[in-house]
Amino acid sequence: VQFLNVTEDGKKLLTRSFIVFLKPNNLAFSRIGITASRKVGGAVARNRVKRIVREFFRLNKSRIEKGIDIVVIAKREAAGKGFAEVSRELERVLAPAFKFQSGDAEEKRG
Repeated sequence: VQFLNVTEDGKKLLTRSFIVFLKPNNLAFSRIGITASRKVGGAVARNRVKRIVREFFRLNKSRIEKGIDIVVIAKREAAGKGFAEVSRELERVLAPAFKFQSGDAEEKRG
């Protein structure tokens, strides 16, 4: 129900590999939901994409505003991308929303 609420009423941001929805949640913390349908690939490919996206948000949690629900939907193009490519894509789309500054991540992974 909460996923649907964010996807129906939230701000929609598009990248080549992801659809990202943002919506204020009136809580003292942010929540992140990640989904990848079978269009992305088999279970291994879907889980890898979700792990990479989760790691991106873990490394950047200090740069993300509190009180926002974020839903990331992986598109078919996300399959096979590495951490660096996914990070660049998500940073580019989230920069205006969260005032990301390039290179500020706690640690870089490649």
